[in-house]
Amino acid sequence: MVINVDFSGGKATGKMTFNGQDRVIAADLGGRFRRCRGRRSGDCNTASCRGLRHDFPHFDIQSGKVKLMQLTVPAEESVTVAAGTFNTYRVEIASADGSGDKKTLWVAKDSRKVVKASAVVAAMGGAVMTGNCCRK
Repeated sequence: MVINVDFSGGKATGKMTFNGQDRVIAADLGGRFRRCRGRRSGDCNTASCRGLRHDFPHFDIQSGKVKLMQLTVPAEESVTVAAGTFNTYRVEIASADGSGDKKTLWVAKDSRKVVKASAVVAAMGGAVMTGNCCRK
């Protein structure tokens, strides 16, 4: 699969090639970022991010459409991966309308790096894929 997309002037334009078949990408991105609800994102620099909720537009390459996504930080958790144990924020990203795929990221509180990621893929019957994102 090869994807070439240019994001400029409020539009996404380009081409996606898969198994020798081309699909044109031409979408008006429109919309604006919505305001955070709950805690403001700037609060994360000095305090806990727990309780943050933010809606944002996301361009889905496969559908060629913009959909509204919702990011929440429902918890702080200790996570152990091959590189060690980290104090993290659990960040959940899902369609704002509650349908479709869902991603969960565990972000280290000190470095702000993703140490673990998990995704539920609706198109694959709700299959769950999980991976560790850092090494020793």
